[in-house]
Formats: sequence, C-alpha cells, structure tokens
Amino acid sequence: MNLEQITLKGAAADPASGARPLALALGKELVARVLSAPEGGGRGLISLAGLVLEARLPAGLAAGRVLRLQVTRADAEEVVVKIVSDASGHPDPAAAGHVAGELALRGDPNLLRAALALANGMLWLPGGAAATVTVDPDGAGPGDGREPAAGGEAAFTLHCPRLGAIEVRLHVGPGGVRAGVVTPAGQASELAGSGLCELVAGLERATGRPATATVSPRAPSAPAPTPPPGAFDGYA
Repeated sequence: MNLEQITLKGAAADPASGARPLALALGKELVARVLSAPEGGGRGLISLAGLVLEARLPAGLAAGRVLRLQVTRADAEEVVVKIVSDASGHPDPAAAGHVAGELALRGDPNLLRAALALANGMLWLPGGAAATVTVDPDGAGPGDGREPAAGGEAAFTLHCPRLGAIEVRLHVGPGGVRAGVVTPAGQASELAGSGLCELVAGLERATGRPATATVSPRAPSAPAPTPPPGAFDGYA
C-alpha cells in the first residue's frame, strides 16, 4: 500500500443516489480529518467537506489527525489523493467534537465508536446540547452481595440547555443490561419516566440481552454536573 496515498469511496457519488458529490479536479487540494483508521492501514473513515467517506488508508494514521491532500485521480467510482502534509499537528477539539456529534446521531455502532475516538468523549449536539461519555469495558458494577458482578460499564451525561443535566449509567453483565437515569426534578424526570419503555427496547435491540431501566430525580443536595465550556452559559 502506498504510504502517501488515500483512496476515497463515494466522493464522486452519483447525484441520483441522493449523496452530494464533490468537485474534485486533478490537482485540487483538500483538508480532511481522519475519523477512524486501522493501526496497520486499511478501511477507515474520513471527514471531508462535511461528508463522512469510506477510505482505504495507509498505516500510521490515527483518529483526529488532520491532513492536507491533493487529488491525483478521480473517476465515477473512486478518488485517489496523496498526503501533502499535516494540516495541523494539534486537531481542534471543538471542531472534532462537532463532527463527532454528527456521527454519533446516525445510529450506526461503528460510527459511534469512531465518534468517541475522535472527540475523546465529548460530543457536541444540535441545539447547543453536549454529551460527555466514558466507557469502562472491565467495570464491575454493583454486585448482589453474594458475588461480584462482571461486565462493562458506560456512563454519559447529556447537558441540555432546557432540561438540565441528565446522567445515564449502563452496566452490561451476564444477566443483561441495567440502566440508571438521574435527572433534575420536574419536567426532565417526567419525560425520562415516560420514555423508559423505549429506552429498554433500544438497549435490548443494541445488545441482544434483556434490559431494565430506572429513573430517579437528582437529590436537592447533589450538585448538577457542570456543562462543558462553550456549550451554553449554564442551566436556567
């Protein structure tokens, strides 16, 4: 595999397919961000001009890396570009977070993993909302007192300007999936309670395991998580 060459799929898409084609003349220079890349090279994803494209990548590229590219070949099926240089040695965290947020909302597990790798756990979402995500694949979670629970844990906090901070903790174990949701008291708690059945169904579809979920309002003495800088000024 050419160590300075990237092959893009879908960049010159047929307009009849509904995809937005790019104007990629020979010699045109582009700036792209790597979203996911195998360590040894191969099939990955890049973000280019607002589009997420499949790409055949050389080894040595990591998620988040920004590249300056030049088109060396373009036809109806694929576009080949060469890497001119790094566009920036330090990816812009805010830009990465916005791209990651768009990927995370597409409902594809592979894109979600790419989004988390790209944004380092911070996703910027439409409407000024943001989510912070942590994953512990070896998290023990709460046991039943007789033996430790095995499995993994994930936690995220959705910072919503209108509803406040909504915290979700997931534990995946041999017995299934457990979700605990903590919300501000009032409207957010009522909305979360009304959506419990949908949450349980979604977890069961995603994991193929039985799921349970509970919602509880945040105690008045418990401080709400602070929204990330740049999302909005604070909660009303």
